[in-house]
Amino acid sequence: MKTTLFCLCLLAGSAAAAPYYLPSPQPGALTDADWQPTNRLEGLYAIGASHTPDTAGFRLGQSLYSPADSSIRHEFSLQIAPQWGSGHRTRHEHRSHQDIFLAPLTGGYTLNLGLTDDIYLYLGGKAGWAFGHYKEKSPVYKESGYVNGFTFSAGGGLKIRCSERLYAQLGYEFGRTYTNNRHDDTLGQHIITAGLGWQF
Repeated sequence: MKTTLFCLCLLAGSAAAAPYYLPSPQPGALTDADWQPTNRLEGLYAIGASHTPDTAGFRLGQSLYSPADSSIRHEFSLQIAPQWGSGHRTRHEHRSHQDIFLAPLTGGYTLNLGLTDDIYLYLGGKAGWAFGHYKEKSPVYKESGYVNGFTFSAGGGLKIRCSERLYAQLGYEFGRTYTNNRHDDTLGQHIITAGLGWQF
């Protein structure tokens, strides 16, 4: 009994004295040589062109960046951008009021060029399919319906790294959406964007 108790005390003392550490980097952890997954949330304000109502909304996306130790970084992304708006337009010589909702679902590519260690100029484009709904009313007619169609946008801006895993961005895009409503409207937009991105 004394021998057993003595052995247990020795083992407990050895376990308490053993140093504890985690290897760095831990197995499975991302390094600068890996593609970096990043979430992004942007606010959008789109100025309508060609009788398109102004819209406002947000864009939620997820991106993969090429290795972070490079001054030229490639980015592939998926995003959805719900937007709401209203405005006036003239159709068949009648002035009407239109309410619109659009939710483009797009994939994109962006080229990021390092101007300094913490500031990047970015240029890119997105393309996909937009889903939405509209209501239109004038003194002589009223209509509403669901719309969908091909959409794309292209533009650029600046990204500023705020910390190792957080950046802010400000940019401009021009976009078009080709709807399949009964008028086959083409919606043009000048889009101002501002948002934050953060790595996992």
